[in-house]
Amino acid sequence: MIRRKPVIFLNPLQAYPNLEYPFMEPASNVSLNPVRVLLVEDNPGDAELVRRSLAEISHPRFELTQAPDLSSALGHARGTSCDAVLLDLSLPDSRGVETVRALALALPRVPILVLTGLNHDCVAIEALRRGAQDYLVKGACDAPAISRSIRYAIERKAFEAALVERANFDSLTGLVNRALFRDRLDHALTRAARARTRLALLFVDLDDFKAINDALGHETGDEVLKRAAGLLGRVARKDDTVARLGGDEFTVILEQIDDTADALVVAERILRAFGAPLVVWAREVRIACSIGVAVFPDTAADAESLLRHADAAMFRAKQSGRNQVRFFDG
Repeated sequence: MIRRKPVIFLNPLQAYPNLEYPFMEPASNVSLNPVRVLLVEDNPGDAELVRRSLAEISHPRFELTQAPDLSSALGHARGTSCDAVLLDLSLPDSRGVETVRALALALPRVPILVLTGLNHDCVAIEALRRGAQDYLVKGACDAPAISRSIRYAIERKAFEAALVERANFDSLTGLVNRALFRDRLDHALTRAARARTRLALLFVDLDDFKAINDALGHETGDEVLKRAAGLLGRVARKDDTVARLGGDEFTVILEQIDDTADALVVAERILRAFGAPLVVWAREVRIACSIGVAVFPDTAADAESLLRHADAAMFRAKQSGRNQVRFFDG
């Protein structure tokens, strides 16, 4: 039997009061909605025991759906959402910790708890390494223990998601941040090179943003940055990446363009979108932007040169009078 020392899990909202949970419902709504659990178990007797155990718990309420094998569980994952998975490791079409990995890839935001008859420390550790949040042994845990494990796993998974959100997205605008932008640009360039297609990088810099900050204050300036991010997100194509590099600098990655005219169309849409005045807290604010464009592989062969050339083209747009587009031409 696996013996566990008692562990006290801090409420992340108390330990990290300034951290928001993008994937969690407010605490006040938790008791109103049942916790949806997907039980992946082929043994009818074991499935019934779990069902009865969770039925004993009145707070929170559990809503159980059973999948008898991995393929059914994956199909359920694609079609219906759930809050947690209870997973047996001995299934008709999958055995061992690879089952955990398969489900973890299919449900990256859903906590997976192993509930199995395999009482081995090495298996438990490997399951956790493959993506499980906890490892429970059949017959060694009662209804309250299963309930607590599910609720703690949901809390931990939400906390992990919040940390990932903070690490990869700009806290002010919600756009992709510099770190994730570089990662997406590298992958986009790899795809473009493999498919022998063009890729354009737009470097967007707000015109006279410092004057807005100085005249109206940083709070208004922050709101203008949020509005600018929203404009870029609406103008960009569905699969384009819009990022904030910092300050009033933004980028847009345009994949699979036929020629430079495609990039020009998007850039001109951005200029038009920025042409309309913004109303920020009953005050009209006018903003414009300068845009530099570099194209792979025409004028840049890698991520560093693409970003550097787009930045240089944007600077030329500033020098030429602002509120315009310039392509890097060497």
